[in-house]
Amino acid sequence: MIVVKVEDAEKFENPHGVDVKKLIGMENVQILHVTLKPGEGLKKHTAPVDAFLYVIKGKGMVEVGEEKEEVRKATLVYLPREVPHSVENTGSLEMKFLVIKVR
Repeated sequence: MIVVKVEDAEKFENPHGVDVKKLIGMENVQILHVTLKPGEGLKKHTAPVDAFLYVIKGKGMVEVGEEKEEVRKATLVYLPREVPHSVENTGSLEMKFLVIKVR
């Protein structure tokens, strides 16, 4: 059994300069826990794999390709590979979400 506590997970260096922790890193899947302070975000970027973003806490704006959608707790967003996407915390509290990358 693999059990990972967010507080014990290793910090994941990222070009966005935000708080990211790697929960799982396996051959076919990677799960990251991201915390954005109000006003912080993940700049528009692409990834070579499909991914899913699941909001745990807070609210924000997600842009995928040309589409924008406000998201909040208990929302899942599909991020197709090689499609530009970004995330911004538009709320007044922390936004926390999981990014599940599937190879």
